[in-house]
Amino acid sequence: NEEFSVDFFDEKACRMWILKRIHPEGPHCPRCGKAITNERGIANFYELKRVFCKHCKKIYTALTGTALNGMQIDLRTLYLLAVFLALKIDKKEIARMLDIHTETVRTWKAKFEAFEKMEAV
Repeated sequence: NEEFSVDFFDEKACRMWILKRIHPEGPHCPRCGKAITNERGIANFYELKRVFCKHCKKIYTALTGTALNGMQIDLRTLYLLAVFLALKIDKKEIARMLDIHTETVRTWKAKFEAFEKMEAV
């Protein structure tokens, strides 16, 4: 009987699912808003590598300027955290299943709720 784990989920699939939702307009510079048009820049953006904006000279990643900037958990864990919260699973149980602190669950729950309120406006 194998233990449930985030390792069962494909990291690239989760990363792409999340990035496509936080950047529905596609890869662009968070400072000047210019779209990334070269293949290498687009690949770096979606691989969470650094991208250099030729227009305003900013160096950034796909998470720069988003609610996910500086997060300390991987995107697979974040994806499952969102799913479990949507299913109304107890915060302590989520923390146990994902091997994260209950305060992390509480913090992300608040972030998701704030984002939902922004989308409703």
